[in-house]
Amino acid sequence: MSAYISSGTRPRRGSVIALLIAAAVLYLAQEVLIPVAVAILLSFLLAPAVRRLEQWKLGRIPSTLIVAIFGFGVIFAVAGVAVMQAVSLGAKLPEYRHNIVSKIHALRTPKRDTNIGRAAEAIKDIEKEAAPERPPIPVKESPATPLEAFTDFMAPVAKPLAMAFAVIIFTILMLLNRENMRERVIVLLGPGRIHLMTKAMAEASYRVSRYLMTQLVVNALFGIPFGIALYFIGIPNAALFGLLGMVLRFIPYAGVWIAAAMPAVLAFAISDSWAPVAWTLGVFFALETLLAYVIEPWLYGKSAGLSPIAIILAVVFWTWLWGPVGLLLATPLTVCVAVMGRYIPEFGYLNVLLGVEPVLSPEERFYQRLVALDHEAAAELIENHVAAHGIAAAFDDVIVPALSLAEADRRKGALEPARERFVFEHARQIIEELEHAPSASAGTPVCLVAARDEADDAAALMLAKLLPPAQTCVMGAPARPAEIVQTVSQKQCKAILISAVPPNAAHDAGYLARRLRRQLPDIKIVIGLWGTEEGNGSARERLLKLGVDEVVTRIAEAPDVLRQLADGKAQASNQEAAKRTARR
Repeated sequence: MSAYISSGTRPRRGSVIALLIAAAVLYLAQEVLIPVAVAILLSFLLAPAVRRLEQWKLGRIPSTLIVAIFGFGVIFAVAGVAVMQAVSLGAKLPEYRHNIVSKIHALRTPKRDTNIGRAAEAIKDIEKEAAPERPPIPVKESPATPLEAFTDFMAPVAKPLAMAFAVIIFTILMLLNRENMRERVIVLLGPGRIHLMTKAMAEASYRVSRYLMTQLVVNALFGIPFGIALYFIGIPNAALFGLLGMVLRFIPYAGVWIAAAMPAVLAFAISDSWAPVAWTLGVFFALETLLAYVIEPWLYGKSAGLSPIAIILAVVFWTWLWGPVGLLLATPLTVCVAVMGRYIPEFGYLNVLLGVEPVLSPEERFYQRLVALDHEAAAELIENHVAAHGIAAAFDDVIVPALSLAEADRRKGALEPARERFVFEHARQIIEELEHAPSASAGTPVCLVAARDEADDAAALMLAKLLPPAQTCVMGAPARPAEIVQTVSQKQCKAILISAVPPNAAHDAGYLARRLRRQLPDIKIVIGLWGTEEGNGSARERLLKLGVDEVVTRIAEAPDVLRQLADGKAQASNQEAAKRTARR
């Protein structure tokens, strides 16, 4: 699939309505869909291990049960450790009560003999006078029977336990019936596009599983050292904060700051000095800098395939839709949505909005920068392309197609005069600022002529960058045939190349070539139809009938063609001169 988004990705009314209906269903049926979504993501994460065990001839059911028991065992073990650490911390909080109260009191009630203290007292007096009377808080009676006590105890935990049980069952069933569920999704979403839907599901599975696994490794590289460092700093229950750091880092952007804020606040509360707070924040910044700028780019870079803005929007949307669970699932779920937009044409705009693939091709971006009057950005784009692909590729793949777009807009009257001048003048300036490509030999003199206008002139200037400067003459537009003949005679050029950029390249170049052939019957004439299709045989045949010696379509190929024709012409002239001398 092309890396660039086609123009047929505009939202259709039907697809937008379908998305709105889907969002409403997700919101109204969240009690059922949240466990299903969590199970799907866990099945993505566990499926590679199940397939590996199946390759070892263990069978589908034993492989699934082994992986599920191990995976959920690890999850519950980590959760158990976190709960024990939290209970232990709660039991220790009374020990720090006096220090916490004194510090909070110092922050809330500054000394009265200072301006801040007097202002705080005045604000408190105003709040007391303006505060409405609060109704008495009803006292809840204690349960009368053990059954009621058990019911009150189980009510808060019944829903999470039921959801956890549903996630386990759904995950196991999905791992056992992977192929069957894939077929049903294909029939549901794209029965006539089996190939595309299979690729889409494979890519979604790969992206999500790789993201989850890699993020788990990165989070462990943060949580384990962070917990160990907190232990040596003297923060109570350091293991709890290490585990919370691993979990909270799954929340894009905000999670890591929450993970650092909790132990920092605790260090502030339990210590009489600022040293533990400074050490806690210092360790956090050191680990996060190492992970964000070294480890994460090295491990997976943009493996999720989402732009930063898309991740932020996804976090806001899924948190609004599903609450804290949506906050944790935002990135994986959005990855699946972006992949759907990549392979289903009706939802192609989703990939444009969420994905990291460039939505404009290089030539379109270059042209857009010029139309936006942004010379620096356009020049930087060309410099990067030259560094990555070479100067000839930058000419053929970026600048020439961009000039073709400008020519088409100019002929349609879509370009304002000021922008039109800026586009061609600055495109020429960018070309002139590039260094000449090293040439293979000194070559023979050639003359490069613009067929009609500024775009043709800029293309001729590009070709001159690939030829020896001392042996190359560039004639800008508009050049009259008489001037061209005079220049060819003065420079003793052995070949002429007429540079022409679409859309009317063949017509303009053919007109000039026909007139030059009448006055220069012995000169080699080449026409450069830059950016045209290689298979455009009709234009080539028509130009060859006019007496043109060769037609080229890419600037990178023109130097060799010119060199061969010019050398052949020079060799034929030398042989003719030798014959005349011998006859004398």
